Order: sequence, then C-alpha cells, then structure tokens
Amino acid sequence: MSRVALPAEPPSRLGLSRARILDAALSLLDRVGLDEFTMRRLAAELDIGTMTLYGYFRTKDELLDALVDAGAQQLFEVSSKPRSWDERLRQLFLNLHRSHLEHPAIVELRYKRPLLSPGALRFTEMCMEILTGAGFDNREAARAYRLLFVYTFGSSAFGPGRRPQADREQTLVALSALPADLYPVLRGAVAEAAEAMADETLFEFGLELLLDGLKRRRRRPINQR
Repeated sequence: MSRVALPAEPPSRLGLSRARILDAALSLLDRVGLDEFTMRRLAAELDIGTMTLYGYFRTKDELLDALVDAGAQQLFEVSSKPRSWDERLRQLFLNLHRSHLEHPAIVELRYKRPLLSPGALRFTEMCMEILTGAGFDNREAARAYRLLFVYTFGSSAFGPGRRPQADREQTLVALSALPADLYPVLRGAVAEAAEAMADETLFEFGLELLLDGLKRRRRRPINQR
C-alpha cells in the first residue's frame, strides 16, 4: 500500500488530514519500527504539535488500528472478470504478501498487537465468504483461512528480504563454515539451501501447494473429511 486510501475530507488550516497523517505514520513505522514509533516522533515528522495529532486520533492504538484498516482496502484489488474460488484466494493472499513485503512494519504490527478491528476483519470476511461459497463448512473454512493467513504471515516475516542476493551470499558463507562431520547433509547442499533461503518464488510455490490441497479436500465427500 503505497498510500493510505481514505474517504475525502476537508483539509485543516494546517493542510492536515487523517490520510496525510496515516501516510506519514506508515513511512515512519517502516523506517524505525514499532518500538521506536511514538506520537511525539510522528508529530515532529509532520512539523506539528503532538496534541494536534490527538485531535485526529485519540490514542496511538487508534491511529495504528486506522492504519491497518486503511491499508486493508488495497488487498481487495482482484480482477472483476469471473474467477474460480481458488484463483480468487490466490490473488488475495498474493496481495497480502506483497503488502507485507512493501511495508514490513505492518508484519511487526500484526505480530505484536491483536488486530480485530472492522477494517482488518474485512479481509477475513471475504476469504471466509469465498471458502464457504466453494463448499467448505464453517469449521473447515475458518481453519483453511487461518492456515493460509499464518503461512502468508510467516513467509512475509521469514522469507527473502529486500536484498535477496545479500541473503543468499550470507547463507552461503555461514553454511560453508559448518564442520562437515557434524552437518554432512547441509554441507552437501550448501548451494541449494542458500538458494532456497533467498528464493523470491518460494511463497507462490507454497501457496499453490496449499490451494491444491484444499481443492483435493473439497472434492472428497463430507463424511470422509
């Protein structure tokens, strides 16, 4: 989400709006991380007084919830042409993964704070609608959604970063230094392990495996699931 999408609102005499504040908050979060993010620091970024921010957001938690809610809007950019249920899910989770890679602070935010706000739950609602519409019962749909979300979240947190070549080289050095008598398998697969560590296609590969498994399960009779 390059910019936060919010309904139009009249600008203040300072040129402020909730959208502008959230854009600045996202940029600051990406640079300093959640632990270093404060309302005072955000106010300094915007060259305003801290109390001015509280006229738009009553607390830091309210601002962070609004940031996630606004960013969730861009996760629904799915082609309007008819798609199968698994293609729709694939696009939604690719969007989520891309958003996490563009803004790693959102991954940190989701990890450290429970996000059960209406905006954040719209993504859950859409995925559950797709799964139940495909024939999964409520329990299976909820479990399938959670599995896809956790996989996407984990891939965003531990997958290739913004410098895959540097990650690859660092892994090569570390694995090559292992004693062969204690790590015979890893030493025999140094190049392959390093490539997997920095493989930018790995997320899509895993996502396809999960969706293929769901498609096979959906075709089984209910009493055999």
